[in-house]
Amino acid sequence: MTKNGKIRVSLAGLGTVGRGVVRLLEREAPRYRERFGIDLELEMILDRSYRKKDTSWIASEVRFTDSLDEFLAAPSDLVVELIGGVDPADQIIRSALGARKSVVTANKALMALYGTDYLNLAAEADSYLGFEASVAGGIPIIQVINHSLSSDQVLGVRGILNGTCNFILSAMASGQTEYKDALAEAQSLGYAESDPTLDVSGGDARDKLAILSTLCFHAAIDPEKIPTKGIEEVNAVDFVYAERIDSTIKLLGVATARDDQLCLRVGPFLVDNSLLLSRIAGVLNAVEVMGATVGPVLLSGSGAGEGPTAVSVLADVLRAAQQGKGAASTLLSSGETAFRIGDLDFVMGGEKEETYPFYLRFFVKDRPGIIATLTRILAQRKINIDLVLQESWSDRSNFPFVITVEPTRFSSMQEAVEEMKTLDFNCLDPLVLPILKE
Repeated sequence: MTKNGKIRVSLAGLGTVGRGVVRLLEREAPRYRERFGIDLELEMILDRSYRKKDTSWIASEVRFTDSLDEFLAAPSDLVVELIGGVDPADQIIRSALGARKSVVTANKALMALYGTDYLNLAAEADSYLGFEASVAGGIPIIQVINHSLSSDQVLGVRGILNGTCNFILSAMASGQTEYKDALAEAQSLGYAESDPTLDVSGGDARDKLAILSTLCFHAAIDPEKIPTKGIEEVNAVDFVYAERIDSTIKLLGVATARDDQLCLRVGPFLVDNSLLLSRIAGVLNAVEVMGATVGPVLLSGSGAGEGPTAVSVLADVLRAAQQGKGAASTLLSSGETAFRIGDLDFVMGGEKEETYPFYLRFFVKDRPGIIATLTRILAQRKINIDLVLQESWSDRSNFPFVITVEPTRFSSMQEAVEEMKTLDFNCLDPLVLPILKE
């Protein structure tokens, strides 16, 4: 705290979220003083291109810099990191915690990679580390996990963690639009980047699942080891078949604890329409936490954008100011000296591997014996067929049909699909999706 009682805030990054944070702070600062007795003062903004931006709307007393050294040396009490990426964001967070300052970040990639390091640094410094905005934007899921559900044992967490993918899949479902057209619409509306790879590949959702899993299970999660599949192979015809079996398609991150093992996965799932997750459309996110006693708890809302993310960032800023010293982070209770990692391990196979019913979609050169060949491959692995679905289709040289199978281990299903890919009647590689039901 400064001598006049103000809490000095330094902000790294004046992009979309950074601008939202400044606007919200300037508008709401009087209410924060009146309601919470917290007087926040924006001291400095680090932005490499601030001279090219219109900053005339920002209070004249705020200092700007494009020098990392000057920013790190600024006499602030709290640092907000919104630059994104790894470098210099990692240096900013480590330097601030090393100086015993509170830190708030929306950096999902860094929290997925180095979150436990930062939490331990925060504990050692007795400083606050807030990262609510790093997962699902404006949804307060981290506070719910760490506080509201802390009395219960978490058995699993799953959710729609990327608004870009959810918009694309929702557009494909509602208009039976092809992937490339839905992606172009998302880009035209500003929901997808010009290079959408991080979103549509599942990488963004993977990082968020790693953070949530660390919180829920106190497990050391390497995001690079989470099996991850994107949405690029989903076809408009998949939504026709999904509708036939009262389902839709969503990109999900799923983590489930079984005894001392943890199953994690990111990819498109066929989601039964009886599940609430099936109804989350457009750019919305949703996270469902399964408690041993409370059962499923679902939160949904805006997962990105200037306003919702800024709300989460400033909520962490206010918590840091309210708690002050003695509350090392959003994860640690008073008296803990480090973030303790438990004994849960990834499970990539074995007896406790996750099992699902599966949806398999084929595009083939139609001829006799195709179903018999596929049935043989499945039978060799003791995989039972549930349904065979064939819509009328004029082009028999590129004919789509679907097989669904009863609950099967992921590894067995993958082995079967790898063999199916070698068959000469395929026009495209088969698409395999796990089916999520009650």
